[in-house]
Amino acid sequence: MQKYVKFGLVVVVVLAIVAVAAVLSAAKPSAKVKTSVLAAPFNGTPTGQLPPVDRAQMKITGVPGRAQSVLSFDDGSCESGLGLTSGTWSSLVNFDVPPQCIQAGLSVVGLTAKANSNSANSFLMYQSGVAPGVGRVAIPLAPAMAGNGACPTVQTMQTRAIAPGAAVVAGTANFFAGVYGGAFMGRDTSGVPAVREFLCVGNGATCYTPTYLTSIGFGGNWMIRVLVEDANCVPVELQSFSVQ
Repeated sequence: MQKYVKFGLVVVVVLAIVAVAAVLSAAKPSAKVKTSVLAAPFNGTPTGQLPPVDRAQMKITGVPGRAQSVLSFDDGSCESGLGLTSGTWSSLVNFDVPPQCIQAGLSVVGLTAKANSNSANSFLMYQSGVAPGVGRVAIPLAPAMAGNGACPTVQTMQTRAIAPGAAVVAGTANFFAGVYGGAFMGRDTSGVPAVREFLCVGNGATCYTPTYLTSIGFGGNWMIRVLVEDANCVPVELQSFSVQ
């Protein structure tokens, strides 16, 4: 009888260990989560998702010899890439419209981005708001932006032209711009301020917000920059001089 009691205790202990292991296994993120977002996405208009950000944190660089400016949030280095496991999706950056730029009527004329794998087929832009959804503009990229190697081994970014007047910012506060396709876009996760990346299912109807992406460990900024047709975006410092 004592032998059966001991055997029963062993069975109970083994079952308990198996149950604990199952709980721990369920709590541990799957390997797929490291390269995709599988949780329920945010759908609708977020409230307070984007904290107030100093506009100076967006980098504005003038193009020598051209009346154009580059808007970006990354520091030029790519540490990782992010996408979804299947289908097509949109990788979008929430750009500010600096007060010194042309406001309503600012034209996007170029796109520079880093695609790790697969390809981005279209340039995508949405008008001002707290999330993508209003005034969608989609322009096919020719040629498509192909994946050219994962970060951090490959840092190369690709540039595509956008016809002047095809993507015009109508609002005066901000706009969303990026790419649409199946590309795993590169990200800058080195602590650059102003996290402004949105990962949207399909063409942008349902999006994962920057706050949500950061909360599950996918914070950072997309390696996506836009070229705008306005040299005034870059502040000009007036220097004093004297006549002798």
